[in-house]
Amino acid sequence: MSGMAQQAVRSAWVVVPQVQALRETVYGVKTHYTHAGEGDPLVLVHGGGPGVSGGHAWEHNIPVLAERFHVYALDLIGNGYTDKPLIEYSFQTLVSHVAGFIDALNLSEVRLAGYSQGAYVAIKYTLEFPARVRQVVLGGTGTLAKAVGLSDGGRSVKLPGFDGTKESLRRFLEVNHGDPSEINSLLETRYRVAALPGHREYHASMARYNTILNRDASEQQVFEVRERLGKLTVPWCLVWGEQDRSAPVDPLGYGLHELYPKAPFYVVRGSGHAVHHDKPEEYNRLALDFFGATAVVRH
Repeated sequence: MSGMAQQAVRSAWVVVPQVQALRETVYGVKTHYTHAGEGDPLVLVHGGGPGVSGGHAWEHNIPVLAERFHVYALDLIGNGYTDKPLIEYSFQTLVSHVAGFIDALNLSEVRLAGYSQGAYVAIKYTLEFPARVRQVVLGGTGTLAKAVGLSDGGRSVKLPGFDGTKESLRRFLEVNHGDPSEINSLLETRYRVAALPGHREYHASMARYNTILNRDASEQQVFEVRERLGKLTVPWCLVWGEQDRSAPVDPLGYGLHELYPKAPFYVVRGSGHAVHHDKPEEYNRLALDFFGATAVVRH
């Protein structure tokens, strides 16, 4: 990303029920995001996987959270409807994209929420720009667990690779989502995005990066956060699905809680990996409570 020209040419359109905008905001990358509500900014960072996008990943959360905050759910570079340049990606590329997005929209004192890989991206941004962040909610995240040196002890279910077919995407979703009844609707929406040019190349690049990360000490130094996270003064919390298969709460969630006992830790029963999607009412309540807000009660 460092070689991309920094631009901020903006255009927008409105889609009911949320406002969606497409902007040349971040290092020349046309960045798609969904936003709704008014008030203090809350940036939602989606996880990884084929066909993921911000607006769809957080569709059960945006309307509720937007009653208290101005919510922004961006599609990270290489994902969703954001540009997918043919570059070599890393987790730091995603962190830089979030940083550029927040800068381009001139947001200050942001709250962040992320899940899975996006939770790592959110907390890594916070570690790099603590003065810009007020609070952070992190959903079940094996990426962050790895970044603080935790092992899953062989308990994680390996996520199936995406080969461009619906069946491979279905297998991926079946591991990550706790409600089988939603798989079909998720499949159609995410497959349309997964088929966009450049998306498979993004995943191939991230796979190469993860291979390098496991053996390259310099990459590990950029990725690891154990000591810095222990010194972070920005309040953060963990929300984890009791039935998470790809990042099991035992040992990863409990391991993070043991390392950082001051951070509130919530285990949601009946939820798989994507708590915000599997159990949105409980996730929304926990997030709003942590942020010091409450959901609007409608009669």
